Amino acid sequence: MNESSGENAPDCLESGLSVLLVDDQPFVGEVIRRALRSEHDINLHVCTDAHRAMAVARDVKPTVILQDLVMPEIDGLDLVRAWRADAETARVPIIVLSAKEEPIV
Repeated sequence: MNESSGENAPDCLESGLSVLLVDDQPFVGEVIRRALRSEHDINLHVCTDAHRAMAVARDVKPTVILQDLVMPEIDGLDLVRAWRADAETARVPIIVLSAKEEPIV
């Protein structure tokens, strides 16, 4: 699996799958990264800032977007609406994820 933080994302391989993960929790990014580790034709781009995610998507042209539903700076449904309103991402499949961290007692 090829990885990018979205900062200076390389062009995706034509035969590969480009996945953009938008989640403010680094733990979720690590779980996804580990799950996809053995998939060499997947380019994972992780963005922890929902506001930067639109610019990152324009750069990496994702095949699919995985995004959190609950983020501190923007509501996840508002971000889905923004993806759909943008011509570059309007037809990209979106998978919404949500995780709630509970303290271990």
